[in-house]
Amino acid sequence: MSWKKIGFKNFRSLKNLELNLSDINILAGGNAAGKSSIIQAILLAKSTSETWNTKEIKLNGSYNLMLGRAEDIISHNPTSDEIDIIISNNEQDMVYRYKLDYLNKPYTIELKENSSSNIHLLNDCVVHYLNAERLGPRKGQMFDPTESLTTGFHGEYVNHVLSRADALHIRVPENIKNPNALERFSTQVEAWMQLIIPDFRLEVKPIKEVDMVTISYGNSALGRFIPPTSTGFGITYSLPIITAGLLATTQEKSILIVENPEAHLHPYSQSRIGQFLALVSLAGVQVIIETHSEHIVNGMRIQLAKKNATQSGVVHYITQIDGDTISTKIEINENGELSSWPKGFFDQEKNDLFELLKLKRDGR
Repeated sequence: MSWKKIGFKNFRSLKNLELNLSDINILAGGNAAGKSSIIQAILLAKSTSETWNTKEIKLNGSYNLMLGRAEDIISHNPTSDEIDIIISNNEQDMVYRYKLDYLNKPYTIELKENSSSNIHLLNDCVVHYLNAERLGPRKGQMFDPTESLTTGFHGEYVNHVLSRADALHIRVPENIKNPNALERFSTQVEAWMQLIIPDFRLEVKPIKEVDMVTISYGNSALGRFIPPTSTGFGITYSLPIITAGLLATTQEKSILIVENPEAHLHPYSQSRIGQFLALVSLAGVQVIIETHSEHIVNGMRIQLAKKNATQSGVVHYITQIDGDTISTKIEINENGELSSWPKGFFDQEKNDLFELLKLKRDGR
């Protein structure tokens, strides 16, 4: 069930915003423009679909949401006293309409059942979400107590996923299978990690006695495996993305949402992870990315152009005018070129180089 459109009313800075979606969607723009609010609203709708029969929806906890108090999520000068989140596919709308009670229920909002519709349909979607703040290097991680086979919002269960997916003989589909590796899930993850970090190797060992899974990294130069604590943050920040992306391709109606996939990565690796996420989208997973990296955008453009699938990607340039979030839709043509380049959209390098040239010209 691919989402075609999402709309928001009176949620934080999203006073009246609508986005047309594609298979892979990039949210780009300055800090505090509203990109994270878009993702938080989607996660709130997903949380609501799973707990709607409780009537009162918690603003903090589920799906790593930390929305604060009810008055924190209503727009400044709202168009009404209600918050709407609308997710549409080709067939129907899923409408989530909430009312707020600031005084008596400061940390919950109530779903208006008489004006909401199809809220249960979101339960058919498997949402993999990775927060911008992912887990740093650890020698071991705990088992996921729910055994839900997800990496966790911070990548805290990625070791368990690798171990358990192998035990369950989970296989990635042919259209994203890496031909240079065996079919075993962890081996496929290792092979795709080599796209990001050349010659990467991993070794996973479950320790059932303490409900933990250890992981070690290596390469041919080392000739041995070393613990993650002997490496930087780049591996531990990207490994959950590769793992969640491949896992999502094995599940129907899956959505992958990743915040700042570029974190702690060299520009080369940023471009490559953009290419990987484009391939995940072409394997049937709807992908939503929040990024500040032009290399992520360029990597996506390159891969879609290679696959003659540029119509499958879109960039939403998110900005604010008078405190309200607006979006400029940037499409990708068949050569991978962008349909427009709005002011402020990854133009800082050009501006900095111009200033340096000016200083040189002035003899500074």
